Amino acid sequence: MDTEGKIRSLDKFPYYNNYDIVEGIDHTLFISGSAGIYVVDQEDLLSGKELEYKLLNSDAGLNRALTPNAWNYVDENMNFYFSTDTGVICMDLKNYEVSVRSYRMQMKSVKIDDVSHFVRRGEVIYLERGAEKLEIFPEIINYSVNIPYVSVYLEGYDSEPQVVSQSEMSSVIYTNLPVGTYKFHIAVLDHKGQNPVVESVYTIEKKAEIYDHWWFVVYIVAVFTLAVAYLTWMIFHTQVQRVINLQKKEIELVKKQLEMGNETVLTIAKTVDAKDVRTSQHSERVAEYSVLIAKELGFDEKSCEDLKKAALLHDIGKIGIPDRILNKPGKLTDEEYGIMKSHVTKGAEILKSFTIVDHVEEGALYHHERYDGKGYVHGLKGEEIPINARIIGIADTFDAMTANRVYRKQLDMAYVIQELKNGRGTQFDPGLVDVMLGLIDNGKIDICSLYKEHAHADHSREKEEE
Repeated sequence: MDTEGKIRSLDKFPYYNNYDIVEGIDHTLFISGSAGIYVVDQEDLLSGKELEYKLLNSDAGLNRALTPNAWNYVDENMNFYFSTDTGVICMDLKNYEVSVRSYRMQMKSVKIDDVSHFVRRGEVIYLERGAEKLEIFPEIINYSVNIPYVSVYLEGYDSEPQVVSQSEMSSVIYTNLPVGTYKFHIAVLDHKGQNPVVESVYTIEKKAEIYDHWWFVVYIVAVFTLAVAYLTWMIFHTQVQRVINLQKKEIELVKKQLEMGNETVLTIAKTVDAKDVRTSQHSERVAEYSVLIAKELGFDEKSCEDLKKAALLHDIGKIGIPDRILNKPGKLTDEEYGIMKSHVTKGAEILKSFTIVDHVEEGALYHHERYDGKGYVHGLKGEEIPINARIIGIADTFDAMTANRVYRKQLDMAYVIQELKNGRGTQFDPGLVDVMLGLIDNGKIDICSLYKEHAHADHSREKEEE
């Protein structure tokens, strides 16, 4: 009878021989019939909509036929007594599902790369680092007549559990598991296949080798880096030796292979100065002036050392200038001057792979740029010109004016100072002009003392050669 008092047959069920209706807890109805006992929600039944129900029959443990037209009884403890063809059965309406279930999960064996291994309850299953295939054989011992839903899940690898009925359950295969620790869950679920009723968990651990640890990776990277650095040093050293061997006729003072570092840079600088008969120790003096300026500007020790080496090599491109142009006593033609100016790009090309000094090619490429943009070869101006190149540029010009040349004596210092002032903001960086004038004024740049020191050093080297 529905809410309006109308009688309606229970024709929503696939079997029409329904005998009795008993109300359990939470508005759950138990409807006995020739097929078994249907379990349905009272509101769903009265609504007349399509029903979802559970049938307690032989598959659920009810292996006896119910008797029609029999008197059934529910006591105060919600025990349901109903008649069958062989007698009376009592069913607890509060625990009607669990009472017919009894399961035990186990995993007797696994196969690791197709080799069987027995598993004892509670022990960890270990996989070697090189194991590729793991096959698990879960087993459900079912003491009831139910065919439950079963869930298998490898925690740490599977994204979600695999749910199948017990009749469909087979072995589970995993291939190429990463190194780590996993938990394998076997669970019997409720009749809806959602919540675990009983569960067993097994631990699986794939062992890590030494190369799986982070510190081993760091070690390998460090060894590889050192090997690459050593190989790079060897290759560069070989290239420098090859260049030196080609320049033996021009480098009279070099009698053995040159070392890397400062000695190599200094020797190359001497080679450039020796090629140009109009200069003598020009690169060394330019390097000294440059470092003095840099220290006044607050450069750190490494930056000063890099600047020194860049200054020593700033004219290295003159190696590629023909002697007839480089040492021509008279005025150069426009074509010859164009070739002479190319020494900056030649120098930068030579030094672009010279990795032991930061930005070393900038000194060679930009030291003839002017602050007003009228220099060569790129026409950079102002702070577009790298600071090292601006320093080398003013030091180079200062040495050109104060050095003795084969065609003239050094210029008067008063004239040189005036030329520096005239070049403020045009040829030179104004700030660097102030620094240079300050160094001259406080005696840190003393041309007379400097030339005496260089002359004494040359004399000492000549004595050693004799």
